Amino acid sequence: MQPLQYRQIFSFYWPLVLTSQMMTLAHPIVNAALGRSEGAIVQLAGYGVGFGLGVFLNSPLFPFQQSVAALGVGPRSRRDLTRRVMVLAAAICAVELVLALSPWGGALIGKLMGSTPAVTDLVRKILLVQAPIPLLLPLRSLAWGVIMRHRATRVISLATALRLTLLTVAVFALVGRGFLAPAVIAGAAMTLAILVETLYSGRLAIRLVRAGAEGIDGPGDGPVGWGAFFGFVGPLMVSTVTWSAMRPLINAVIGRTGDPDLAQGGFGFVFPLLILMASPLWSLNNTALVLIRDRHDLRRVARFSAGAILLFVALIGAWTWTPLRPWALAHIFALEADKALYVTGALLLIPLQPIPLGLRSLSHGFLMNRRRTGVIATASLIKTALIIAAGFGVVAAYPGVNGALLGTALVMGGGFLETFMVGWGALRLHRDLIAASDRDVTPPPLMTEPLE
Repeated sequence: MQPLQYRQIFSFYWPLVLTSQMMTLAHPIVNAALGRSEGAIVQLAGYGVGFGLGVFLNSPLFPFQQSVAALGVGPRSRRDLTRRVMVLAAAICAVELVLALSPWGGALIGKLMGSTPAVTDLVRKILLVQAPIPLLLPLRSLAWGVIMRHRATRVISLATALRLTLLTVAVFALVGRGFLAPAVIAGAAMTLAILVETLYSGRLAIRLVRAGAEGIDGPGDGPVGWGAFFGFVGPLMVSTVTWSAMRPLINAVIGRTGDPDLAQGGFGFVFPLLILMASPLWSLNNTALVLIRDRHDLRRVARFSAGAILLFVALIGAWTWTPLRPWALAHIFALEADKALYVTGALLLIPLQPIPLGLRSLSHGFLMNRRRTGVIATASLIKTALIIAAGFGVVAAYPGVNGALLGTALVMGGGFLETFMVGWGALRLHRDLIAASDRDVTPPPLMTEPLE
C-alpha cells in the first residue's frame, strides 16, 4: 500500500472547497435577482423563510453522502442504503406537501415563523415547487458518495458549477417576467438546477460503477439493515438538524434584547460572512473519511488540516483585523457608521472560526472513518442545550447586550465546546489505533473494510 501524499490530499480537498463555496453563493445570487423585482422586500422574505424552512426539513438527508462513502462498499449495500434513505425522503416530501397544500399549513407557518400573510403565502408556494428536492438529494448523495470513493472530487465541483450556472441564468432571465411571483420562480429554478446537477452526477457515477473504477467497490458487500443504517447515519442526522436549527434558535435569543431589530439585523449580517469564509474547512470531514487508511494517513491528513486552518485564519484576519475592515464595511457593504460599529466586535471574532471548525471537521471525518459516530450526536445536543441556556441567561442579565456579538460568540463558543468533545473521542480512537498497531492486533474496521 503506497503512503498517502500531500498532493493527493490537496487534489481531493480543493474541489470540495470549490463546491462548498459555490453552494454558499447560491442564496446571495437568488437574493440579487429578487432584489430587482417588484415588491422586493416581500419576495426576499418569502424566499428566505421558505428556502430556510426547506433546508431545515431536508437536513436529515444531508449526511447520506458520507453514509455511501463509508458503508457503500458494493451494489448490495448501496441498494439497501438507498432504499432506507428514500423512505425518509418520501416522508419529508409528504410533510412539505402537507404544509404547502393543507388548510392549516399556512396558519402553522405563520405562527411558527411570525410571517405576514403575504410572506406566508409565498412560503407555501415555495415549499410546493421545491417538494421534489427531498427525493433528489439522496440520489445526488448516492452519486457523490460513489464519486468520492473513486476520489474524483473534481466531478462534484463541476456538477455544482453546472447547477450554479443554470440557477443564475434562470433567476435573472425569468424573475419578474412570468405569471408566478419572483420568489416562487426562484424556488422552481433551484429545484430545476438540483435536478440537472443530480442527473449529471448520476450519469457519471453509473459510468464509474459499470467500468469497475478503482476504490468504488470493496470487500464485505452485503445487506445493510435499519440498525446499521441508523447506527451510522442517525448521529450525523442529529448533528445536521441541530446545526440547521442554530440560526433560528440564536435569533430567538437575541430577539429578546433591548433592540431586537438591530440585534437580529446585525447577526444576520455577520453570520453569512462567518459561514462563507470558514466553509472550506467543512470539506476536511470528507477528506478524512475517504483518505485515511491507517495511522500514518491520519497524521498526514491532520498536518494538512493544520496548515489549512492556519491559512484561513490568516486570510480572514487579513481584512477583519486590518484597516480593510472599516473600508469594506463603508464602501462594499455600504453600512452606516453606527451599524458598522455595531457589527465590528462580532467581525473581530470571525478569524478564529477556522480553528474549531477545522478541528471538528477532521475529528468528524476520522470518527466516520472508524464508524464511531455516536459521540457526534451527543456533542451536538449538549452544545445546543448549553448555547440556548447561556444565551437566554446573558440576555436576562444584560438586556442591552450587543446582539450581533452575543450571537457570534454563542456560535463560536458552542463550536469550541463541540470540538473539544468530538476531538476527545477522536484522540481516544487514535490511541487505540496506535496500541493495536504496536501489538500487531487488527484494529477496528476502517472505512474501506466490510461492515459487520
